[in-house]
Amino acid sequence: MYKDKSICVVIPAYNEETQIGKVIETMPDYVDRIVIVDDDSSDETVQVVKRYQQGNDRTVLIKHENNEG
Repeated sequence: MYKDKSICVVIPAYNEETQIGKVIETMPDYVDRIVIVDDDSSDETVQVVKRYQQGNDRTVLIKHENNEG
């Protein structure tokens, strides 16, 4: 919460396995929800996000079945 407001950040991701963890880790505490939208990555992006989801209820993963561009 920030000034009694709920904050949600949406992060588009495509083949970001080397960067997405740092993005999640450095998200400020006042951000209530982190929504990662994976655009059918061919690397380990989804697996990295799923590891961060364990024990962390503010991270949400939306995975496209096909690359939407």
